[in-house]
Amino acid sequence: MENIDILQKTIDYIEENLKAELNYEEIAGMAGYSTYHFLHVFSDVVGMPLSAYITRRRIKHAIYDIYMGKKLVETALLYGFDTHSGFFKAFKREYGCSPSKYIKTSKVIKPVPVDLKQEAKIMLTQIQIKQILSNWDVDSKLKVDKVYFYSGDVKAWNIGEKYVLTTGTNIVGFRMHSLLAELLSKKGINISCPMKTKDGQDFFQNEDRFYALLNRVEGRYLAPEERYADDRELVGEKYGKAIGKLHCALKELDDKLEVNDSNLYDTVIKWAMPETKRIMEQWNCPLPDSFFEEYKKSFGEVHHMLPKQVIHRNPNPTNVLFNEREVTGFIDFNLSEKNVRIFDPCYCATGILSESGKVSGGYEKWPEILKGIINGYNSICPLTSYEKASILNVIYSIQMIFIAWLNGRDEEKDIAMENRKMLIWIWENSDKIIL
Repeated sequence: MENIDILQKTIDYIEENLKAELNYEEIAGMAGYSTYHFLHVFSDVVGMPLSAYITRRRIKHAIYDIYMGKKLVETALLYGFDTHSGFFKAFKREYGCSPSKYIKTSKVIKPVPVDLKQEAKIMLTQIQIKQILSNWDVDSKLKVDKVYFYSGDVKAWNIGEKYVLTTGTNIVGFRMHSLLAELLSKKGINISCPMKTKDGQDFFQNEDRFYALLNRVEGRYLAPEERYADDRELVGEKYGKAIGKLHCALKELDDKLEVNDSNLYDTVIKWAMPETKRIMEQWNCPLPDSFFEEYKKSFGEVHHMLPKQVIHRNPNPTNVLFNEREVTGFIDFNLSEKNVRIFDPCYCATGILSESGKVSGGYEKWPEILKGIINGYNSICPLTSYEKASILNVIYSIQMIFIAWLNGRDEEKDIAMENRKMLIWIWENSDKIIL
């Protein structure tokens, strides 16, 4: 994309001059933009203001230099911080602790140059979208609407009334979505299917990024206030039933699908739990050792007894569509895998909890939604006694995986903070979660 290529030059220049005084007008001139326009383009594409980006890169380089033995005060001044106090405050805003504590508790990695094509948000102009759409036999005059959904690396636009244009870099994942879409559609599950390009392909590829045109599933995802309304337990039940029906269809396709076979317990014990303990300590919100020991003991004893099958893996509430308060279909099967089946309803519940801060009393109301989801799922896919006993541990697993995965993802900083808060709240209020 033109904007990406132009901005990459300025990104490279910034990286090479972090110890020098950086002039916004000079940087904008390198891109051929006015300062005002450049600052807006930079923020849209990179996902943060130029000033915040420069500060973040300086902090990353400074802490690595300090880790390698250079003096803190001299390094802070070298990277443009006026005082030790200024550097300390900026660092704590980014990492939640002092530089010395971070070095003691974290693995400090040498910063690598930023590649915008890999890390930036994707901002396409109307003209660029029209050019991409020329790969399909669709009317070039169709209206291109605002972003339809945003999830991780994926961004999408409504194209007229019937289509959605989506893009991402997880090509393997999208191939899985395409296969599942074809098979699930035959089972009566409403799922967005890729439209064939003029060359008969499921997507158009440009370097390491794919662009796919999907049929638009009727409906929309519910807003947080709709999920937390007075009938929230009933709404939760509808999510649970929909996931149960999806699982019934996926179970019938087990022998036709080759997906990763994941071990939830091993993933947590070998990676997510150690990372979570370190991160929670770093951000001054540690959980007691008893929490982790109890998880290892109670979940370790029963995990192998939990039913496994192919699951959606990412049924967060923005991937489940409703019309007139009824579920109409699903989107985004890029992460599908074989895992314990109770993972999906629990993941849906934690996704709803992550947005509880947008409504009054959201945390206190959430257990009713969770109860509805579990009861709805159980009415379609009866839970075993081991599954019922493992729901909290599966939720803990999901939270630890999320906390570990989000670490270091600067663009997801607010989400990371919310997930740390969620884990603590769930643990502190586990007695209120009646299933």
